[in-house]
Amino acid sequence: MNRRTLFLLFAAAPLAFAKKRVKHPLGFRVDLPDGWTSENAKVGMMLLPPGVTLNPDREDNPEVYTIWSAQDDQSSEQDYVEGVRARFRNSKITVEREGDIERFALPRKNEGISGVIYTFDFIHPERKAAYRLRAFAMTTRGRQLILIAQGLRDKVASRDRVLREIAASLYW
Repeated sequence: MNRRTLFLLFAAAPLAFAKKRVKHPLGFRVDLPDGWTSENAKVGMMLLPPGVTLNPDREDNPEVYTIWSAQDDQSSEQDYVEGVRARFRNSKITVEREGDIERFALPRKNEGISGVIYTFDFIHPERKAAYRLRAFAMTTRGRQLILIAQGLRDKVASRDRVLREIAASLYW
């Protein structure tokens, strides 16, 4: 095999990110890409990519990534999605995509995880900028987890591949 063939084989392989496994006190685990950090909350976790900061006093942060577990309450994926839809209706925000659904299957050792990705695209009323909310909802070992990505549409879209890898790593 010559160098060009080897290069093409490696270039065509999916990029796996360097992982740091993090465990939440509730018991779920997630693998974070190199440089990402996490902060635990009661029912979930905040994820921060390198160089991204979060201002908790603002509703229009450029990027916000969280993992939410419905373990402590009786909420479900459908409750979450319907709540998002209701907030949009009540706010009179112009929504361009109202939760389009994409199904995905994530094979795992000895178990298959399936889920859906809900996508909401809208124009942020104060920033007058294109925003996106994506919810990667899955059930693993009978429990629901949702990876939520929200922020500027281009920022969230540029992280699609790594968000799918993070979602694939979620488990109880």
